[in-house]
Amino acid sequence: MAPRRRAPAGRDRASVGGRATRSTDVIVKHQFTPASMWPYARFEIVLGMISSAVAWLLVAQLGVHQVALPATLATVTGTALSILLAVRVNTAYQRWWEASGTWAQILGASRTLVRVVVAVTDAKTAADPVAVAAFQRDVARRQTAYVTALRLQLRGQLDAMGRSELAAHLSAEETPTVATADNPATVLLAGQSRRIFAAFGAGILAGFDNFQMEVALAAIAVQQGLAERIAMQPVPRTYAVFTRYLVHLYVAVFPFTILAAAAHDQWTVIPATLIVAFAFRMLERIGTVVEAPFGGTVQDVPLTAITTILERDLLELVGDPERPAPPRPVAGYLW
Repeated sequence: MAPRRRAPAGRDRASVGGRATRSTDVIVKHQFTPASMWPYARFEIVLGMISSAVAWLLVAQLGVHQVALPATLATVTGTALSILLAVRVNTAYQRWWEASGTWAQILGASRTLVRVVVAVTDAKTAADPVAVAAFQRDVARRQTAYVTALRLQLRGQLDAMGRSELAAHLSAEETPTVATADNPATVLLAGQSRRIFAAFGAGILAGFDNFQMEVALAAIAVQQGLAERIAMQPVPRTYAVFTRYLVHLYVAVFPFTILAAAAHDQWTVIPATLIVAFAFRMLERIGTVVEAPFGGTVQDVPLTAITTILERDLLELVGDPERPAPPRPVAGYLW
């Protein structure tokens, strides 16, 4: 696990697919250094060091045995706290997994949309091939702009930098409207629908072709709503604060409950407390960082890489050679 990172000065964007993007990533490496984990658990480790040192000093050195607590207190409270932390981590991971699944659905529906557009329009031998090719590219590029806009919205990055990144995917006609919209993704999805019906009016599409494409757009809109719900409705803060305080209380009390069990080697209370403090804090912290899959941490769903992959796929479907390079992990992180 690694802490939340800020990009170095002058590098607030990362290069993904040869294009500048905001630097938010997901961990793909398998090993972590103590230095990378220290920021997560430093308070609990220091608290455990102080409480265990005080317990050892009072009992082993000064003989104040009255401060020793029953060992069953550590057993019962430790078991209850472990169950609470397990539930919290599971809840957080379910949110992360739901967010990942939502984006998988958006990818699948976007590919379906462009695939149907290409298959249907290529079969229209009577249509103007230039107009058909332009329509195919227009749909593919607008869909790329859509997922870029949705990524920026979910991560709260629709500032000047984010809107500049989005503008690179827009046509000159759409830029004034989309780049200043409160919800650019919804505006782009509506524009996609209008473009499809305009193609129907121009004779590029016929029959029920447009309704097949609307099915894909409807599926995308549903998944957008699910993703927005995850982003806007976090786990209640009282749950996180309550769990953290319980961990702190347990770490502070724990060394006083195991002094009797370590009668001959009471100094071992100190390392034992540090291990318990580290383990419980890391479990609590995992639940905190994973519960916000669009929160801008290294545990995020890798939306930038996902949108880059989708852009490559869609442009390949319409025969556009100007595709970004595939995303690659950088120092164990996938942007």
